[in-house]
Amino acid sequence: MLSNPVIYATASTFSRVCYDLSMPPRNHYRRNYRQNNNRRRNYKRGNYRGGNQRRHESRNNDPTAEIERWLPELRLSKRKIVWLVDPLSAIPGEGLLPSRTWALARALVAAGHDVIWWTSSYSHARRIARTPPLQIGDEEGFSVQLVATRGYNSYFSFGRFSSHRKFAKEFEAQALEGLASGYLKRPDILIATLPPPSTVDTAVRLAQKVDAELLVDVDEWWPEPLRPMIPGPKWFATLLASITFPIIARKQRDSLQSVDAILAGSQTIKDAVLKTVASPPPLEVIPTGAYLQDYSRPPHFIDHVENSRHENFQSTKSTQHPFAIAVAGDIDEKSDIYLLTDLARSLSEKNVDVIFHVVGGGRWMPRLETAAPLLTGSCQIRCHGRVDRSRYVGLLSDCQAGLVLPGLLNRFPLPVEASDYAAAGLVLFLTQTSELANLVTQADAGMITDSTAETIADAIGPLTTDPRQVARFRQSARKLAEVFLDREKLAAKAVTWLESLAEVDHVDSL
Repeated sequence: MLSNPVIYATASTFSRVCYDLSMPPRNHYRRNYRQNNNRRRNYKRGNYRGGNQRRHESRNNDPTAEIERWLPELRLSKRKIVWLVDPLSAIPGEGLLPSRTWALARALVAAGHDVIWWTSSYSHARRIARTPPLQIGDEEGFSVQLVATRGYNSYFSFGRFSSHRKFAKEFEAQALEGLASGYLKRPDILIATLPPPSTVDTAVRLAQKVDAELLVDVDEWWPEPLRPMIPGPKWFATLLASITFPIIARKQRDSLQSVDAILAGSQTIKDAVLKTVASPPPLEVIPTGAYLQDYSRPPHFIDHVENSRHENFQSTKSTQHPFAIAVAGDIDEKSDIYLLTDLARSLSEKNVDVIFHVVGGGRWMPRLETAAPLLTGSCQIRCHGRVDRSRYVGLLSDCQAGLVLPGLLNRFPLPVEASDYAAAGLVLFLTQTSELANLVTQADAGMITDSTAETIADAIGPLTTDPRQVARFRQSARKLAEVFLDREKLAAKAVTWLESLAEVDHVDSL
């Protein structure tokens, strides 16, 4: 019966279909598809050829044709192993905003290096225990090592500094044990964040033991930003600061004198390092910046032909929604609460329709959440607390301006929240002269006022009725972010500077 060609072809086709149905489905979209199918992928790209085909094509080789390069992971000859040591920043999978260390890790992976991020098992921002992030290697390209540490309730307490010391001790022990057992490979570069100083002290010892280059990333200059976080009355805070601050400053100075390079988050921090360290190592200023692709460009103001009917329509349309102002960042100073509530009362007295969207946590955020519903008038304060990235971007995109609180500027000369304001194209309001104020003034992206509620209200009031000026400020703010505060470009710049110091061949990003 199989001698009949038609019956034989039908039976053969039926058997192949049954075989294909019995096999598990192929996952052509898995993330490691490129690594496990190098030959097949490069064959499709034209990079892989058989022996006869290569000999045949060599006869008709066009020297002017551009041949696609091999995948970077296959042609990288000087791949470096980089360890990031940061117990405070948010890691992937926590639902928080991407941190400075996170951006640096992404840039290092894009440059072709192997990255391990050592962090604490206790979340500093959420104050809960962390769980190991799942599939982070496939999604981000780097791994995260959790070090067991203790939890703490206050940002300035014996429990917090004890937790930092335990992290440093356990990190060193876990790293040496992994290197001795062969589970971990010797790092070529160590990048530790400052603060806390105990982490840098341990990184200095470990770098000397394993013969690795050590770079310190300084984004916050201790100990002065810790003063508002000291609990208790003012006299107790002054007494405790006089005892602990000199110790913290001395440890910070000793740590910076033993590193190979320093990466500063702002020019203000660089000046502080130069005043503290007698003979500083190579020093570079690279701000954190913001991810511009998260925010759309602000709309342009359309200057229509003047007529009474259109002016009435435009004024009616502009008064439908209140003027939204974003207030992002942790509220760790009590004076920021008084400033916000007094500002809301002043705007209500002037009958200015404004709503403040407060996003973040901090020591005094619960107090503000209690006081905000008690305010009456045209101005409102809406507290959102800590939100995930998508909601954070959505809130900033719905606002027209952003207010940088004085307490935030006391901690960070170039806060990430201000960079997000500029990326979203918001009018920036600052309450004191600083490095950020100079950038805003040069770019004409906002207004600089005194740190009193009346002066800020006098600046906000006329701006709410001037859409042309608001649009001009917003376009300038977006341009400021594109030129100076693009996080991807800044992180790539940091990696390029690091590679130049470590004499690593530059590799094009994936």
